[in-house]
Amino acid sequence: MENKFDAVLIGAGPAGYVGAIRLAQLGKKVAVVEEARVGGVCLNRGCIPVKSLLHAAAVVRNAQEARTMGITFQSPELDPVSLNSWKARIIDRLALGIEFLFKANGVELFRGKARIVAPDRVVVQGNENEAEISAPHIIIATGSEPTVLPGLEPDHKKVIDSNSALNLVQLPESIVIVGAGAIGLEFATIFRRLGAKVTVLEVCDSILPGIDRDLTTLLQRQMEREGVQFHTGLKGLSCPPPAESARVCVQEPQHLEWQADKVLIAVGRTARTAGLGIENLGIKVDRRGFIVTDPKYETNIKGVYAIGDVRGGQLLAHKAMYEGFNLAEALALNKKPILGEKKPIPAVVYTDPEIATVGLTETVANEQGLKVKIARVPVNAIGRSLTLNRSEGVCKLVMDEKTGKILGGGVVAPGADVLIAEITLAVELGLTATQLGKSVHPHPTMSELVFETAHALLGSAIHIVNR
Repeated sequence: MENKFDAVLIGAGPAGYVGAIRLAQLGKKVAVVEEARVGGVCLNRGCIPVKSLLHAAAVVRNAQEARTMGITFQSPELDPVSLNSWKARIIDRLALGIEFLFKANGVELFRGKARIVAPDRVVVQGNENEAEISAPHIIIATGSEPTVLPGLEPDHKKVIDSNSALNLVQLPESIVIVGAGAIGLEFATIFRRLGAKVTVLEVCDSILPGIDRDLTTLLQRQMEREGVQFHTGLKGLSCPPPAESARVCVQEPQHLEWQADKVLIAVGRTARTAGLGIENLGIKVDRRGFIVTDPKYETNIKGVYAIGDVRGGQLLAHKAMYEGFNLAEALALNKKPILGEKKPIPAVVYTDPEIATVGLTETVANEQGLKVKIARVPVNAIGRSLTLNRSEGVCKLVMDEKTGKILGGGVVAPGADVLIAEITLAVELGLTATQLGKSVHPHPTMSELVFETAHALLGSAIHIVNR
């Protein structure tokens, strides 16, 4: 039996479920194929469970910090089974919410493995049966999965990846994390605050490669104060077969070896396309395996599209959501889509303090030949930060000196995930530092950090010395 639809989306992660719901809202008959649980990596094995554990780890840290405020608690007792159960309930609630929204909007969910057999046909292999779906628009939204590098293959026992790290029922006393990107640093925060000895290894010369070092240096210093050890600029990393403990060896700058109860491999992600049939259709991929699209999200095969992580770029859930919404409106309303790469997309790392960035960095702006002005305001200039017992951090804004427009910025601070939204809006709308500075911000709040930095660009900051 053939099922005919206006569009079929393969994958029910942030790109797929948002695109499906928006298409249905616009009157299209929509099918979604998902072989696992709706919500994708972000909901089931990424953003949501990791942030849940980060919150739990923050509770432990806050209890320890309370002593400085004259409040004493007994040492926290950790029950990993109960912690995992609490995390699972959050995931369950959100996944059920997506399924409810599918039903409410008339989106039909097919459970099984999708294989594209023609530019307008998808075969779905379920546990007990097979179904064929036809549609003039096939949208690939299968996401990404942890990268596996030679010599650093997880065995999911001693050597784990981010997926298996989320399912530990016994916390390690020590862990070595290979990779100082967002995933590695967030897990470093979790494990350290839950009591493990944490060592982070990175092949690049700094943590969070590509992010402004004015920001990353502050973050690394704070994490080191909490006991996380960092080693950067390492080459020739490998994991020999584990004995009683897991091991990581490094060849350069000298031969070194670290041992720990667990080794977590967090060296990036790659496109999830195995078994999808893109090779048979001749769909082009780049050298890293990500699907290549044109500015309309269409692959080299007419009628077949790709959105979200599977097409590369910034592997961020909110970028994937934007692309799903954007493509849906392009297909249903004949709008011209705007690629996520052409928009200011904020990025957040949920360490403590959080670090968030958007737009052009000082370095990139200079490379583009722009004449820019920079302002930095430390977190401790804002009274609210001290009431939160957080004095480490900074806000940095990049302004076009000719136009006064905000080109980008970064924040290392409590609530940076929220503060970056205002800077994103400024970059998106082409707001000037003067316009930011004229908008009254409530006191005492962390939002004053952005306000004060805008004034610092104009030489009118009050709570720091203008330079």
